[in-house]
Amino acid sequence: MAKVRKRSWKNKDGKVSTCWFADFTDKSGKRIKQGGFRIKAEAEEYMLKALSSNVSSNKESKTLTVVNACSMYIELHAEIHCKITTCCSYKGYLNNHIKPFFKNLKVQDLTKIKVEQFIKAKKEEGLSTQMVNHLITLLKATFQKMIDDELIQHNPLLKVKKPRIIAKKFDIIDSKEVEILLNTAKEHYPNFYPLIFTAIFTGMRQGEIFALQWNKIDWLNRKILIDSNFTRNQLTTPKSNKSRVIDMSGELFKVLREWQLRCSNNDKNLVFPNKEGNYLDPNNLNKRLFHPLLEKAGTKKIRFHDLRHTFASLLITKNISIKYIQSQMGHSSIQMTMDIYGHILPEVTLQGVNALDSILKQNGTIWEQNEKMAIC
Repeated sequence: MAKVRKRSWKNKDGKVSTCWFADFTDKSGKRIKQGGFRIKAEAEEYMLKALSSNVSSNKESKTLTVVNACSMYIELHAEIHCKITTCCSYKGYLNNHIKPFFKNLKVQDLTKIKVEQFIKAKKEEGLSTQMVNHLITLLKATFQKMIDDELIQHNPLLKVKKPRIIAKKFDIIDSKEVEILLNTAKEHYPNFYPLIFTAIFTGMRQGEIFALQWNKIDWLNRKILIDSNFTRNQLTTPKSNKSRVIDMSGELFKVLREWQLRCSNNDKNLVFPNKEGNYLDPNNLNKRLFHPLLEKAGTKKIRFHDLRHTFASLLITKNISIKYIQSQMGHSSIQMTMDIYGHILPEVTLQGVNALDSILKQNGTIWEQNEKMAIC
């Protein structure tokens, strides 16, 4: 561990003398002690220069390219500590965007300006702001890992500003449209009806619904444990990496009980399997069931994921607490819930503020009372 220490001693004449010395381990593992510095700053400067020289002399850091560094980060860190879907995304970012742009650029030659040129080029290609930010996140994490491994000292991405993401707009259907959609599904798509009902009445993500198993349903307490997510043909954990328990309404309880009696058994014990007893495919579901259902019901064209937003919006309009909505949705914080659904809240909060007027209307406003007193 690198330290700067102070040393004091008495001379023959009894006078106390002091000096500072640096104590650190270089890249090769050799411990170095160097003293004789008059002040602490001199010792620190010596140690920093020695360590800097050590790093810069590392042959690996001089020849390593940005592409190879990202590849090493994915292999030695992401594949060990991140979800499979995250690793797949990182590999796609590397092969489709980082590699074609940076090519053989050395790590030591990457600058803040070069990164900003990369951002500009990707925006001009039509990539979404969110995708560009994902690319920057991978680069920044790669360079930070190299700093932790003492291959480099400076991260050129630290002062790079990510493009600002404008909040996505989403569509929701109101309670009347929900009723129409469910009635249409029950009449024309009876085997699809329980899945749509579950999506609207729980706010579960599509992949969470696909991965749901019968043994995750607590019929006695009307609870559902969500601890799996099926996405990109991979069974993984929920998006937040945390399981959660959500409530079942009385009507959902009935729908799922009836579906359990009609649903054929399958090896994976899935609540909503395909005809072969395997996981559903989102593209097939949208093309063959969801989009035709919307068209037949005559409701607005929404994404399947908008059913999740519909669930949250319906709870908000019923003045359900944001804390409860957060827990049911599986958001990491209340702030995240507010960021997504804050634009729905003004009408509800205005009702709350207006409710205060009833306090004043009981005996008239303070201003009216003062007027009466003045007249008297």
